[in-house]
Formats: sequence, structure tokens, C-alpha cells
Amino acid sequence: MYKYILLLIAYMSIQFCHAQNKPQADTSKTKKDTINLKEVTINTGYYQIPKERATGSFDYISKEMINRSTGSNIIARLEGISSSLNFDRRKNNRELSSTPALRVRGLSTIASDESPLIVVDNFPYEGNIDNINPNDVESVTILKDAAAASIWGARAGNGVIVITTKQGRFNQKTSISLNSNVTLGNRPNLYYSKKWLPSAIVMGFEKELFDKNTYSQTVETALPAYVDLLFALKNNAISQVGFNRQENILQNTDARQQALAYLYQQSINQQYSLGINGGEKAYKYYLSAGLDNNRSFIIGNSNRRLNLNLQNTFKPFNALELTGGIWYTRSNSVNNGITISQLDYENAYPISPYTRLVDEQGNALAIPYQLGQNYVQNAESLGLLNWTYKPVEDRNHINNNGQSSELRMNAGAKFSFLRYFNANFTYQYITTLSNGKNHFDKNSYEVRNMVNSYTQANGTRIIPYGDILRQSGNNESNIHSGRAQLNYQQSIGRHNITGLAGTELRQVVQSINPGYVIYNYNPAVLTGSNAYNYEQAYPQRPSGSRTIPAPPSAMASYTDRYFSWFANAAYSYKERYTLSGSIRWDGSNLFGVKTNQKGVPLWSAGLGWEISKENFYKADWLPYLKIRATYGSAGNVNKAVTTYPVISYGTESSTKLPITQIRSAGNPALRWELVNTTNLGIDVATPNKRIQGSVEYYVKNASDLIGQKFMAPSSGIVPNVVPLVTNLINYANLQTRGLDVQLNTQNLTGQFKWETNLLFSYVRNKVTNYSNSATNALSFYFGTPIPLQVGLSRDVTYYLPWHGLNHNTGKPNIPEQYGSDYKAYLDAYPANSLLNGVTIPPYFGSVRNSFSFKGIQLSAVISFKTGYVFKRESIYPSSEYTLPQNFHADYFKRWKQPGDERFTDVPAAGQADTYLSQYYSRSAALITKGDHIRLQDISISYTLPASIAKTIKASQIRFYAYARNLGILWRANKQGLDPEYPNASYPDPASYAFGLNVSF
Repeated sequence: MYKYILLLIAYMSIQFCHAQNKPQADTSKTKKDTINLKEVTINTGYYQIPKERATGSFDYISKEMINRSTGSNIIARLEGISSSLNFDRRKNNRELSSTPALRVRGLSTIASDESPLIVVDNFPYEGNIDNINPNDVESVTILKDAAAASIWGARAGNGVIVITTKQGRFNQKTSISLNSNVTLGNRPNLYYSKKWLPSAIVMGFEKELFDKNTYSQTVETALPAYVDLLFALKNNAISQVGFNRQENILQNTDARQQALAYLYQQSINQQYSLGINGGEKAYKYYLSAGLDNNRSFIIGNSNRRLNLNLQNTFKPFNALELTGGIWYTRSNSVNNGITISQLDYENAYPISPYTRLVDEQGNALAIPYQLGQNYVQNAESLGLLNWTYKPVEDRNHINNNGQSSELRMNAGAKFSFLRYFNANFTYQYITTLSNGKNHFDKNSYEVRNMVNSYTQANGTRIIPYGDILRQSGNNESNIHSGRAQLNYQQSIGRHNITGLAGTELRQVVQSINPGYVIYNYNPAVLTGSNAYNYEQAYPQRPSGSRTIPAPPSAMASYTDRYFSWFANAAYSYKERYTLSGSIRWDGSNLFGVKTNQKGVPLWSAGLGWEISKENFYKADWLPYLKIRATYGSAGNVNKAVTTYPVISYGTESSTKLPITQIRSAGNPALRWELVNTTNLGIDVATPNKRIQGSVEYYVKNASDLIGQKFMAPSSGIVPNVVPLVTNLINYANLQTRGLDVQLNTQNLTGQFKWETNLLFSYVRNKVTNYSNSATNALSFYFGTPIPLQVGLSRDVTYYLPWHGLNHNTGKPNIPEQYGSDYKAYLDAYPANSLLNGVTIPPYFGSVRNSFSFKGIQLSAVISFKTGYVFKRESIYPSSEYTLPQNFHADYFKRWKQPGDERFTDVPAAGQADTYLSQYYSRSAALITKGDHIRLQDISISYTLPASIAKTIKASQIRFYAYARNLGILWRANKQGLDPEYPNASYPDPASYAFGLNVSF
């Protein structure tokens, strides 16, 4: 990057020299000569500044860009339209879908929270981001370097996302906006996962095992349905004709097909929003209401969210401005649905691919679940309740719901004095409450199972046959934040000076309260009972003994306090040269053993030079050129580590006596993590802004990072043993380097417009200091957490070299000296010779093309990620004879005869070999390139002519449609896997939205 800047400066110097030899009438720059860039005002949460006067690195997303997409989550709308913001979905495993992890400019920590700080209306926001109504958002600003983010101090090391909500304006007529849309989502693609085999083949495996007397019928074990059928034939409980008929039905059944029909549905998300804003000379306001009604693609699951928002600003006199705002959010969720993966719960043998959920007439069928089916079918003859489990029917007998609410209040006073000064006092209070209830009616499997399990030999029911109500404890939080800030701004001729200084306090109190369990619950009269002996072990059906599950008793309370003071200043001369600087000191009760480590001073400095305003600058083809350079520090905190030793309390299962375990040795030298960032940037624009762009190069050096320190066993701190006692201390270092490129072009202008926006990011990290155990066995490098090595990425994955399959046997080749002794090869392989790759894409970005013609607008985002790998799954010799979760479609790619090794890397079938399987699963054969190009979304809208809108007294009427998750255009892997969901049951389904926006 340095050499490019030097080349550019050299080129400008040459242009200057040429210009000296030309006749010169007037060398002064006038306002007319300067390109008129659209001014964008950036909000950092402490101050606002025009982007052209900023030295730091910012990404600004306007409300127009936010509203080109739909959805209830504001962060999800940023994907593909912001540089350096990466969405990491690696945690999606099977059907366990989680919110993508966010990274702003890569990584700045090793063991601490890596997510960016979220700021909403100038204060940190630690609530559920789903509580923010995207229709209330005016803009989003991403603070990426130290000069931009260091004002947020010790919590800005991972970047900052500043969300600014809409407000009214003084002297503005009342404006009303109505917005409504509905989003239809596809059912999930259950055929995406490779961990399935055809029913007939699986039944063949089960028949082989049955013929070898592998299975045994016990009352405690639910066998696969086909195995039960084989036992029925063997015991003459079914005729051969009946067996053949049932066998044929199972062979032609695909559980995924039935699940798609009876467990999943098309999702429907409805969103309604009303916004009213306006103002007079001394008053402005914004009022909004939003309702989201979402039906999940899982039958029985839904969510409903209500948002209310009122903001007022008063000016009793010109020098005083008073503000007040209140936001209220309430969400209700229903989670009665059952997924195909949940049918495996508590089963020794997970769901078979031929599992039937309904019969030919659509009637719910019982599936093997928890207990032997012979025992279950005879339960009623033993005086017990019906013990069968019918998933499709059972969800009608449960009501699992959750409630959450959030109240956020802001108040502020701004007083201007002495012409150039103003004092700003702001306060925010947030309170949240959430809980969940599980109501099982008497016909649910949960109740019948509980009643039957605790029914005694004489028929006595310890658990009454009635509804059961469980409520989780209330999770509460109360957050108080206050800030006092003095601002200064003055222009003196060609000099412009701005500055601020202030202090702030913040307290976060979180508490978890115990819930309750009520048996024999009657919802009509709200009666029930909970007076039971939770200490006595009762005989269980069909065997064993167990105590009655006691009501939840866990309680917790956390109090975090922060105190800070800060200052920021900027100076500009002739609107060409800008200097900026900031300093901040943060303290917290998270530390405190050593006074000098309670707080941390953080600072930044920046320089901006708009070269194109210099008299010597004569490059008319590039009328805007600015270079920027910043350096500064920010921090991060790990709330899971404390200065004090930590112990956990519990009860010993046999003696019922209280016990404690040491969980952490404590760290009296605990301090903030530190991130020092250097950022170099260049901004350019051609005449008429036909081409605009920026290039930024940055280096982040993170030090004092929390890491697990390996110490002598004599210290008593021995990781990876039980009880787990770790010593997490500040000592590790990490370096991250990256490049951000933004390029905007106006390809066609006039009535038909075509614009292209290119975003490209490169980011890579490496560990520069970390202590690792020299005695780590090879297996540690394939476990969790993965051992880190200096010089490698924190996102590393290790693998063994692959030598192909043996021509004669189809087994994996290993060096000749080991023959076929895979154990000896693995034991002898040096860990420092392992191959490695990264699991996070170092190169990513997007291309957005936008077209407009009169009232029609069309845009599409194509995203790409490259330079990384993922480890895919496969099948191992004899694993098909173990459990269904070990099935894999690679079964059909196995080596079968000499010559197949030219086309496949899947070992031949054969006897189980643990070490052969370990080698194959850890080898390069399963390391797969993650490179791909994706059609992320398409947005289209049509704005009716103003003459038509006026007929209903509207200022604008806009129809729009939006499609998301439209599929992969190209991928490097040949297995048909989505690299962002390599081990998930399915990727996010495609969705299609249709909406209407009317403004008055």
C-alpha cells in the first residue's frame, strides 16, 4: 500500500512539473473548480461530522440502502452492502441455526468476545438486536479504524456499529409514512444434507446385523422399526405376507418427504409500520408503531413483535434544547414445532430414513422412541397410560411460549453558550424482562411419560395424571447510562476547530430468578400442586429408580460498572488539511486487584490531506483526491475472566451433600485487551462522480490478549483435566492485516441509469505470541479448542497429507515403512508438520448493480468469498453398520475395484479400523475449498407518478419486491455443498417479499 501512495504522489509531482511550463492565468482554486461530492454526515455516537472532513475509516449506510431489503433484523440488512463486514455461519450445525457471528475487519482477540460493539442512539446497546425495528432506522455507520472507533475506548477493539434512529425536524410539515410487506419463504431443503442413504439400503444393513444376532429386544431400548418388524417375523407375530407388505412400505418411504409435508411449511412474515414526524419552530417529534407477525417454516413455531416509539424535542428558547424519547418492544414466541432432527432425542438408535410419521390416510403414526415398542404397545394392559409417541399429533398437546419486553428511555438537555460552546447532558435507562412457559396437557407424551415412569408396582401414581406447567425463571436487566459532554466549534477565517470533552457512567445489572413446576395444572381455574418429595428416589418403569425433577432453583446476579472520561478534537485548514485526535480513559469493576490496572488510557491521531485542492494539482481527470492516515488504540474485555478465584456450588448425587469445585484460579493482574491500529486510506473521484472510490490498508496489532497459559503441573493449574482449572491471563498477541476497496461507477446516466458498486476486502490474522503445550498429542489438533501456533491464523484448521488409495486394497496409502499400521503412522507423525488452512475467507466482497428508468428501480447483489477451506464429512469402513448419524452419500463413491482410486478418495468397504478412519477423517482428502459466488438478493420497486399519488393526497406511492438467498452461482467444491453451511442440515431457504410504501 505504501508503494502505491508513493507512486501516486510521484505522478502528481510530474503533473505539477508539466503544469509549470504552461501559461497560467489563475492558479487559485475556486469553489466552482472543486468537485461537488454529496455530503454525508457521519454519526459516531459522540459527534457528527461530514465524511469529507473525517480522517478515520467509516462505512455509511443510508436509509435508502437499508430499505432496499426487508426483514425484521437490522443487522441482516447490512450483508453485502458494507465493506469489511463479514457474516460467519460456521456455527450452524445440523438444524441448530444461530445468528451469524459478525466480524468488522477481521479479528482482534483470541479467547474473548469478537463481536463489534452495537451503539443505538449514542449509547451502547446490549439487548436483543431483534428488538430494533428496521423501519425506525435512519442510518447505520460502521466505525472501522482507531480514529473512528477509539472514542468508544476499551470496547471498540472489534469495531463499532452505530445505529441512528429517525427523528423529526424543526419547521417541517407533518409527514406520514405507511409501510407493509409480506415475505414468503420456501420450505427448507432437507435433501441438501449428505448424511442420508436410501431406505432400502439402510434396511439391508439392519437385516445383516439382525442375521448376526446384533440386536436384542429390551424394554429400555427403542429399536429401528424394521428391526422390530424382523423380530415380529422371527417370533411368528406377523405372517410372511404381512411382513412383505410392511417391508415394501418401508422401502418406499423417505422420512424427509414426510417431514416436509407434516413438520415443515412455507414461512410467512408480515410486517406493518406507521411513522409520523414533523415539527414547528421550537418543537419536533417522531412517532412510530410497528408490528411483525412471523410464521416459521417449522409448523407450530411463530413470533410476534410490537414496537412503539415516541421522540420529542423542545426548544424553550434558542440556547436550550430538551429531548425525550421512549421505545417499547414486546415479543411473543411460540415454539411447539418439531424438526426432523428432534425425532432422534433420547433414542439409542436415531431416526431411520424410512420412519413414517403418518399413514396412507394422513393419520399420525407412532415412531420408535425411548422404549422398546413391544413394551410400549402393552403399556395399557399393565395398567399404564398409552405410551406411544406420535410427533405429528403430540405438538397439538403442548404450548411452549416465550415472552420478552424491553423499555428504553432517553432524556437529554443541550445548552448553547458563548456562541461556540454547547453542553450536552444525556441519560438512558433500559429495562428488559424475559421468560418462557411450557404447558403440556394431559394427553401429551411428556405427561404420559412422566406419569407412567413414576407409576409404582401397586398402581400408585406418584405424578398425577393432569397437565404440567413449567416456567423458566425471569431474566431481568436494568441499565443506567449517563453522559456529560462539552462541545466546541469555531471557524476563524480558513481555520476550523472542533472539540469535545466529557465523562460518562454506566451500570449494568442482570439477574436470573428461579422458575417453577406445577403438576396437575388446571388452566381454567389456575390450580395445581408442587408439594412433592424431590429427594426420594422412586422405582421407575420399566426399570431403575429416580427422583422427581425438582423445580429450577438456579439464581444469578451480575453487576458491571464502567466509568470513563474522554476528549476529541479536530483542526482543519483551508478545508484541505485536517488533524484529529482523541483520548479516553476507561475503568471498570471487572478489574480492581491492582489499582493501576483498573483503567486504561486509549488514544488516536489522524491526518487528512485533500490534495486536489492544492494549487499545484492539475489532474482534471481526477478532480478529487484525498489521502488519510490514522493510528490509535482501542480495547476489548473478557467478562468470563475475573480477578478472583471462581468456584461452583452443587450437590453430590449420592450423598446429597453440598460440594464445590474450583473453576478458575483467578487473575489478580487482569487488564483490558489492547488493539493498536494503523490505517492508510486514499479517496478519489472523477468528473461528475462517474467513478468514486477508496482504498484502505490497515494493520491491527492486538496485545495483552486473554489466553490460556500452560503452566507447570505443580502450580495446580492443569488444563484439560477434571476438575477443570484454567489460568486465563493477559499475555497473547495477534496481528491482523487487511485491505478494503470500494468503487462506485455511474455507467449510464440520463433517463436510464446504471450504477455499479464494488466492495472488496482482504483480511488475514496470525498469532504472534501464544503459549502452547509442547506435549500436545496429535489428537489435540483435531479437537476443540484447536491448539494455536505462533505464525498461524487463529482460524486455523489442521490436516494430514493425503497419499491417495491403494491400487489393490482401496485403503488409504501411508509411507511404506508403516505398511498398513495406521496407528503407528499417527503416533509417529510430528504435530509441527501438520498441513493447515483457514476456515474464514480472507477475500470477500460483493458487486451491486442498480438500474433505474423513470419510476422503476432494479438492483441485484452478487457476493463472493474465496481463499478458505472447510472440512466436509464422509463415510468410513463399516460405519454404516453403527448408527444412522454415520451414514453418508459417499457410500456410493467407495473404492470397489482396482482403478477406482483414480476417481475417488473414499476408502473401500471393510472391517472397522479406528485408526484408518481417524487418518482419513483428518486428512487432506476431506479438506475442501470454500470459494464460491452467490446471488445474494434482487430488489425491484416501482414508484407511481406524482400525478397519480396526488389523487389520494399522497406524496409518494411505491410498490416493491425483494428476493433473498437465491442460490450459489459457482462453487469450487464438486460435492454440491454450500461452504457457509457445510455441516448444516440445510442452508437458509430462499424468500420472496412483496410490499407497499405510501407517504403523505
